[in-house]
Amino acid sequence: MPQGSSGGRQAHDAAQRHLKACHLRAKRARQGWRPWMLFGIASLFYFYEFFARVAPGVLHEELIKSSAASEGAFGLAMSLYFMAYAPAQLLVGRLLDRYGVRAVAAPASLLVAVGCLLFATTNNIALMGLGRFLQGLGSSVAYLGVIYLSLIWLPVQRHGMVPGMVTAIGTMGAATAQFPLLMISDRFGWRMPLLLCTVAGVIIGGLIWRFLPRRPSWFIELMKEDGFDPQSPEPMGFQLNRLLHNRNLWILSLAAAGIYLPVSVIGDLWGVSFFNIEAGVPDAQASLITTLVFFGFAVGGVVLGHWSDRLGRRKILFTTGAIIAACLSMLLCFTSQLPLIVVVVLVAGLGLTAGTQVLSFVMVADTAKRHTRAITLAFVNFVVMFLPVIVQPTVGLFSQWGLPKGSIPSSMDELRGYGVVVVGMIVAAGLSLLVKDTKPREEGGLITH
Repeated sequence: MPQGSSGGRQAHDAAQRHLKACHLRAKRARQGWRPWMLFGIASLFYFYEFFARVAPGVLHEELIKSSAASEGAFGLAMSLYFMAYAPAQLLVGRLLDRYGVRAVAAPASLLVAVGCLLFATTNNIALMGLGRFLQGLGSSVAYLGVIYLSLIWLPVQRHGMVPGMVTAIGTMGAATAQFPLLMISDRFGWRMPLLLCTVAGVIIGGLIWRFLPRRPSWFIELMKEDGFDPQSPEPMGFQLNRLLHNRNLWILSLAAAGIYLPVSVIGDLWGVSFFNIEAGVPDAQASLITTLVFFGFAVGGVVLGHWSDRLGRRKILFTTGAIIAACLSMLLCFTSQLPLIVVVVLVAGLGLTAGTQVLSFVMVADTAKRHTRAITLAFVNFVVMFLPVIVQPTVGLFSQWGLPKGSIPSSMDELRGYGVVVVGMIVAAGLSLLVKDTKPREEGGLITH
């Protein structure tokens, strides 16, 4: 055998042994309780940002009175959260790839806290909007951060359920915010809940910086196995250009955004006022009904994610959930004529079937290349979170159309605004039929992105 061939063979064997050792290190690192502790700390940030996100919807009446703003102006100011959150998604994936979760998520948590503090210390609707913008900017890291960390540290067999698990944690944060925020506000004033959110953000930022590790060396080596060179990464512009020309990705993203409207519009902002007017129930009861959207979404995301793994198919569940959710949203147009128990069942069912939205992220993970998975997930999340920038203020403007400033909308006025959500969900159901199906893929080693 020629000496060069022998040397090349030895180098190849050495590289294979090194790679095998990296896989073994990865397997050992992902065993035991430590990966789940890391997942819990990262998820705590997502829980917290969701808690802070829904606060303006729960405290809606107090904020309107304090700022003397119209419903349309209030909706526009609150939508600045999504105006910051959505575009930032396109940078978050890149930052996570370069600096890791700890260096990005800890400052982001502090930014959410600053936004809450600004909110709590002003009566000016413009400054409230600025606080909302800062909340959105910091929160843009939370979801992708915990997903990124999970795909590094959690066992491979759990990766298919990760988006559902994370979404469940976030929506539980929103759900648990509803009633406690009202109780604290009633007893101590509307500023107190936001001040408590400020303190919580500082504490969570400290926990992230103290306990989350830097990106492990074995992870870098496994990225190289996938053809990724950390010293010379592909320019972000090239990656975005590919995403923008991916027709199926656009269809999937827009469908996911429409399916998510019950959470991003009804749950986050307008649910309490809608059920207060349409069902004729007090704010506390309307808040509890709105909470069912989040609980249903949390359960639906986990169950449907797990079920899609068992079936080995995604689209059938994604499309079925989208169609049923659209039908339930139409039935809620008759809330004022239905018994309250029926409304409660419809709201819970709407949240449950809307939980199929998390399958959009699973389908991306099924098909995206390992070294572009983070930015592809970020693109979907960008579209999902940008739609409320348009829909939230539109719902408020339509419900106040032709009414004097400060007046309470009638049942028909409120339905006019809610109709925007219904139309969006019907369109999403139609788009879901056009999405390409995917299957869970076999992974011989560690999923790197």
